[in-house]
Amino acid sequence: MAHEILERLGKSVELRLGAIALITLILMIPLAIIAELVNDRSVTREETLSEIGNEWSGKQTLLGPVLVVPYSSSEYMSGATGEPLATVRHAFFLPNTLAITGTVEPEIRYRGIYQTILYSADLTISGDFSEADFSRWSINEDDIRWQEAFIAFGITDMRGVKEEVLMNWSDSMLTFESGMQEANILAPAGISTPVMAQQPNEFSFNLQLDGNDELTFIPVGKTTRIDLSSSWPSPSFRGAFLPDQRTISDSGFSAAWQVLDLNRAFAQSWRGETEALLMDAAFGVSLYPPVDQYRKTQRSTRYGFLLIGLTLLAFFLTEMRIGLRAHPFQYILVGLDLCLFFLMLLALGEHMAFNHAYILSGIATIGLAALYAGSIYRSRGVGLLTAGILTILYTFIFLLLQLQNYALLAGSIGLFLLLSLTMYLTRNFATLSRTFRSMESEKSE
Repeated sequence: MAHEILERLGKSVELRLGAIALITLILMIPLAIIAELVNDRSVTREETLSEIGNEWSGKQTLLGPVLVVPYSSSEYMSGATGEPLATVRHAFFLPNTLAITGTVEPEIRYRGIYQTILYSADLTISGDFSEADFSRWSINEDDIRWQEAFIAFGITDMRGVKEEVLMNWSDSMLTFESGMQEANILAPAGISTPVMAQQPNEFSFNLQLDGNDELTFIPVGKTTRIDLSSSWPSPSFRGAFLPDQRTISDSGFSAAWQVLDLNRAFAQSWRGETEALLMDAAFGVSLYPPVDQYRKTQRSTRYGFLLIGLTLLAFFLTEMRIGLRAHPFQYILVGLDLCLFFLMLLALGEHMAFNHAYILSGIATIGLAALYAGSIYRSRGVGLLTAGILTILYTFIFLLLQLQNYALLAGSIGLFLLLSLTMYLTRNFATLSRTFRSMESEKSE
C-alpha cells in the first residue's frame, strides 16, 4: 500500500508539489525549536551580564549638585482646631552653570563565553550657585533655616564611587558624606554636605565612578555643558538630548552636549517633589558591544521558511528538467541540513565574530547539500547547481542582515526578482509536466 502511494506520488506532479509544501511546513518545527533555543541563549546571556554588572556597579545617573535649604512652615490640619502645626519644608535651588568634563574608559569582563562592557569614569564637575532666593514664595526670613542648608548630589549606585569626594565650595574644602538627607525625593541614593547658602558660591569636585553600560546626566544647570571622551569605538547616545558635537572613530569617541533651562520641563528652583520631571530629562551615553550575535541569529531564522522552500522548489524544478526524482525522505534530509545551518550559526557565533560564523556555517551547509544532491541525481552538474543556488540564497540573507535600515526594501526587491525567476523557469510548466509523466511511463514500461 505504501509502495503504491509512493509510486503515485512519483508520477503526479501535483502530488509532488503538495508533498514538497507539506515537507516545508513540517521543517518549520525544528526551525522553531532552534529559534526558541536562540532566544533562551540570549536570555541566559542577559542574566549573566546582569550578574557581572551587579557585582561591579549598575547603570549610573548623576543628578546635581542641588542646593537644599529647609524652612519652617505653619499649617492647619484638616478638621483640627487650635494652634497650627509647625512643619519643616525644603526648597531646592539649581546651579546657574554646570560643567562636567571627563573620560569614560571601558573594561571588558568575561564569565564563561559571555562578555560585558563595564566602565570607569573620571569626571570633573564645576559650576556656580546664586544666593538662595526665597522672595518669590513670601517666606519670612526668620523661618529660613540657613544653618541647615546642604548640597545634594544623586548617584544611582553608590558602589561605583571609588574615592573620597571633596568639594571646593568658594574658599572652603568640604567632604561629601553618604546619603541625600531630606533630598532623597530627588534620587534614591547619593551624597551630601552642609554649605553656606546666603551668598553666591562657586564649586568644583572630582568624581571617580564605576558603572555598567550606561552613564547619564540630569541637566540641572541653567546652562549645562557635558564633555566626554572614551576609547570605546561604538557608543550609543540616548536620552532626552543628543550630542551637539560628536566624533566617533576606531580609536574611540568624544561628545559634547549643551542644554539650557529652557530645554527642560522643570524650573531653577521649587518647593516639593519633581522627581519625574527631573528623570525625564536624563541623557548620556551607553557603551555596548558593536555586534549582538543573538539578535542577528534570531533575525536570520526568520528567513528559514524562504531558504527551505526555495531550495526544495529548486530541487523539484531540477527533477522536472532531468527526469529524475528524489525520495521524500531525501527532501527531508536536505531540509534538516538547512535547519542545522542556524544551529551551527548560533553555536559558532558564541565563539567568534558573527560574519565568520555565518560564512563557516554556510560553507558546511552548502557543501553537504551539494554533495548529497549530486549523489541523489548521480550528476556533478546538479551538485554544482545546488551549490550555486544555495550560495545565492545565503548571500541574499546575509546582505539583508547587514542592511538594517534598508532590509525591508532590499528584501522586497530580492523576493520580487526570485519570484520573477521562478515564473520564468516555470513558464512552460504544463509542457514540462507532460514530459515528466511520459518519462515516468517509459521507465515503468
